[in-house]
Amino acid sequence: TNQRLGRIPLVIGMPIIVGHNFDVEGGIVNGCQGILKSIRYTMDNDGNRHARSCIIQSSDITCDDLPYLQSGEIVALENSVEL
Repeated sequence: TNQRLGRIPLVIGMPIIVGHNFDVEGGIVNGCQGILKSIRYTMDNDGNRHARSCIIQSSDITCDDLPYLQSGEIVALENSVEL
C-alpha cells in the first residue's frame, strides 16, 4: 500500500521528527527531533498553498552551520520524487 500522507497541517513551533537519514555524520538522521521554525509556500491557481521548504531547529544536529541560518537549524525541502 502507498502510505504517503496527502496533507499534513504545519504550524510554526510544532515538534518535527526526521524520517530519513540525510546526513549521518551531521546528526540529521531518522528519529532526529526538532521544532518547526518557518515555512515557505507557493500558491496554485486555486489558492491552495503548497509547502516548498521548512526550517527546523534541533539540538541533535552536529553538522556545520549553513549560511544565513542560526546554529542548529537545517532546511527540509519538498519531496519532489514521484512514486
